[in-house]
Amino acid sequence: MITLNLIPARQKTLLKNARLYTTCKEAATLLFLFVAIISIMLWVSRYYLERDLADLVIANAGNIESNEATSQRIIAINQKIKLTDGISDNFISARRIIEAIANALPENIALETINFYRQQAILEITGTAKTRDNLLRFKNTLSAEPWIKNVDLPMINLIDKENNRFTIKLEINPDRL
Repeated sequence: MITLNLIPARQKTLLKNARLYTTCKEAATLLFLFVAIISIMLWVSRYYLERDLADLVIANAGNIESNEATSQRIIAINQKIKLTDGISDNFISARRIIEAIANALPENIALETINFYRQQAILEITGTAKTRDNLLRFKNTLSAEPWIKNVDLPMINLIDKENNRFTIKLEINPDRL
C-alpha cells in the first residue's frame, strides 16, 4: 500500500484543528440543547408539582380541621367514659343499704324517710319510735354494723319517753357494704 501525502503539514494541522473545533462546537451545542430541554422539563414539572402541592395543602387543611373536630369529640367521649367509670366505681347500691337497715329495724319503730347522700356517704333516717328503749336498741344495732362508721342520734330525740320522733345520721363505709 502506498500512501501519498499531498497536503502540507501546516495545512494538515489546520484541518485537524478545524475538525476538532467543529466537533467541540457540535458537542457544546448538543450539550446546551440537552441542558435547555432538561431545564424546561424541570421547570414544567416544578410548576405542576407546586400546583399539586397547593391543592394538597388545601385538602390537608380541610382534613386537619375535620380531624381536630373528630379529636375533640373523641376527647369529650373519653371524658364521659372516665366519669361514668368513676361513678360506677363509687356507686353504692341503695338496695343493699335498705336491706341492711330493714334487717336491723326493731318492731316498734316506723321509718318515714331514708335520705342517702352518695358523695358524702351519709345516710339520714327519720321516723318514729314507740319508746325510747326501742330507739336506743335501734341505735345500738346500727352501731354494731360493720358498714357504718358513725351513728349520730341527737339527744333531743331522746327527751320523750314514748312516741319519739327521731333523725339519725349514719356515716357509711362503702367498702364494707
